[in-house]
Amino acid sequence: MEPVEFEKECLIRDEYGQQIDQLKPGQIVIGRETSYEESKIRVDLQTVDQNDVFREWEFKLYADYKALGQVLTYVTQRKLETNFDTEVIGVIAAFEFQPELVKTIRVLNLAIELVTVPNWLANAGKVLSGSGSGAIGQAVNFKKYDLQEVIN
Repeated sequence: MEPVEFEKECLIRDEYGQQIDQLKPGQIVIGRETSYEESKIRVDLQTVDQNDVFREWEFKLYADYKALGQVLTYVTQRKLETNFDTEVIGVIAAFEFQPELVKTIRVLNLAIELVTVPNWLANAGKVLSGSGSGAIGQAVNFKKYDLQEVIN
């Protein structure tokens, strides 16, 4: 029996975390499915880089506006826990992104990275191949979303 969507996302997250050196050089995994001190919510993955910038990750097969709410909540929780003394960036990692999600992040200039999960990780979650990018940890190219086009 094929795993449900949450289980697929977890398998992909775990494999991504194991390959973090290759996928996001300079990042170190500091937590998986980690709860926050004063909340029962759990962030999918937490990383920190050599500049002490923390990243709170949400993994999706297909990212839509719900992922945006989740990652904003994670970033808020981390900032509250560190008394706003730490730089925190939200990351949404997925094979594909809802166009409106990309536009919203661009128009509002949110400090959220969108990372396209490479196709070769599809097997980790038993996802059908053919979705997503073949590039390793490719960031979404915002240049193709002309701001004037978004506004009109």
